[in-house]
Amino acid sequence: MEVLSRVVTEELSGRLKDTLDKYLLELGILEDAYISSRYVTREFRKEEVEKLRKAVEETMRNVS
Repeated sequence: MEVLSRVVTEELSGRLKDTLDKYLLELGILEDAYISSRYVTREFRKEEVEKLRKAVEETMRNVS
């Protein structure tokens, strides 16, 4: 998202940066889950999944 924020309009760039700041931890967890999913099984609690889903949905709204 940091790279994307450099090539879009200023308005969208600001929204992306705000989203990244707001969901930095959640997006990092998703990145780790994606990378490690091939090697390690990780179960998530319902509350974790709901927070991660919220982060993804808001990120997708800001990128579209």
